[in-house]
Amino acid sequence: MLKTTKILVMAGALAAVTSEARAQTQPPPAIMGFASINFGTQPSSRTINKTSSFPVYGETATLTTSQENGSGAVFDISGGYRFRPTVAGTQLNLGAAIGYSHFSNTSDSTMVATVPNPLIFDSPRTTTTTVPDLTHSENGVHLQVLWFLPITNQVDVAFSIGPSFINVSQDIVSTITVPAGTQNATPNVTTEKKTGVGVNIGVDGTYLFTRNFGAGAYLRYAGAKVDLPSVADLSVGGFQVGVGGRIRF
Repeated sequence: MLKTTKILVMAGALAAVTSEARAQTQPPPAIMGFASINFGTQPSSRTINKTSSFPVYGETATLTTSQENGSGAVFDISGGYRFRPTVAGTQLNLGAAIGYSHFSNTSDSTMVATVPNPLIFDSPRTTTTTVPDLTHSENGVHLQVLWFLPITNQVDVAFSIGPSFINVSQDIVSTITVPAGTQNATPNVTTEKKTGVGVNIGVDGTYLFTRNFGAGAYLRYAGAKVDLPSVADLSVGGFQVGVGGRIRF
């Protein structure tokens, strides 16, 4: 009897130790916060054409410029919170997030200037010049509502939609300077800025290596239109694709 009692006591102690060890190593509670950091590309390419005229020597000088804003690298970071409301007995995987993206590139502008002759009427001179290294940059803030679709314990896909606020900074040849008594044309480059309101819609796939860390890829459209002083109805943003790290907390 005494031996049986000792065995039961030892078994109970062993069970208690095992239970404590399991409690210390079990997974953390449900993860609701999420964040991502991505590097990718914005492949959109757009051409800015501009024509203007102004008086010189009692006649009209003209300026025509053309520059292409090509593709470039995109940096993107976002964070949000997941919530699971129950609707009609069904638990939904929804979330809200805010993100920031930065895109920039440089391009050359072709400038064609026609300048009247200071001494002879109707004898203009046309010159063609390339103005290099004009900068175009976009800084976007994106608000998102997300729906998460779990595939496995390690894989999920999130679909997002929301408004985007994109601030564009554009270097552009706005005017020319004509030194007195010459037909030379010196380009004047100005930086014009404006913020446009548009929309973003995208899909993001995540693979978790651990409960808290993973990697993913995204495809998104985030675009808007702005009216700069020299260029009306300029499209900014566009399709973006990238990869990066994922955090759950």
